[in-house]
Amino acid sequence: MFKFQTEQKEIDIAGSIFGGQPGRHRTVMVGSLFYPRHTIVIDPTKGIVDMTKLDQRLERYRKATENCQCPSALMLYAESVQAARSYLEAVCDRMPGPLFVDSGSSEVRLSFLRHAEEMGLQDRIVNNTINAGLSTEESDSLRSSPPKNAVVLAFNPRGDDVKGRIYMLESGDDLLPMGLLDMVNELGIKNVLLDAAVTSPQMSAGSALRAIMVAKAKWGIPTGCALHNAVECLDLSSMEDPKDARRNVDSSAVAISIMAGADYVVYGPMEYAQRAMPVAAFADLMLSQSAHDL
Repeated sequence: MFKFQTEQKEIDIAGSIFGGQPGRHRTVMVGSLFYPRHTIVIDPTKGIVDMTKLDQRLERYRKATENCQCPSALMLYAESVQAARSYLEAVCDRMPGPLFVDSGSSEVRLSFLRHAEEMGLQDRIVNNTINAGLSTEESDSLRSSPPKNAVVLAFNPRGDDVKGRIYMLESGDDLLPMGLLDMVNELGIKNVLLDAAVTSPQMSAGSALRAIMVAKAKWGIPTGCALHNAVECLDLSSMEDPKDARRNVDSSAVAISIMAGADYVVYGPMEYAQRAMPVAAFADLMLSQSAHDL
């Protein structure tokens, strides 16, 4: 196994520790909720949720995380300002821990932050994401009222290799006036998590795994990924049971990410916790044992 020479930052967000040397802390597992076409969402514009189904699935999710003793977080996705408020209200008292907030709309992302502040949740919220496509309007809004925690996405439209990701973080790779890490510092964001930007296997998704190691070696910043994205792009139609094959590959993606040094893993819908958490617990144990004397 390996140990980084650079001092590794450790960030406590709502009781979950992100970062540190490989094997020192358990990997934080992040599951998605209210994502597009999620069957518990009745109306994605108004944010109306089937609360009976939500409670049932949160209970299964809670049991999976507790049985495997996995630190966990939820990623809330909303399509409207109204839905963002509704989803925060639906989850904040039902589940502890970090809440990543995401949307395809900058207006909705910013509304998540406003609602969280009004509700006293700002310490639990992780803004997802600061990236190369950040608009001037969104930058100005974040600067005037910066979130405490944010994810920085290392996606580089000019290069999908390791260098492309690192250059985007470091300098902006001639696409931005500054690197994304300097940008979040200028915006006044205190706690930064890096996302190694997994895309599809055809776009060198695997290079994100080495980017995790390079980023942690270079800056010591907690870094993770969503290798689940690559699994979703796989063509498994030739398999006897494509759905079962995808589930197996998806589980392996959790272990692969952890063994590559990821501090957090986005494993897909929270319903996948029942298969993702045991894999994470085993991978964490193996990594801890292999690195204990380094």
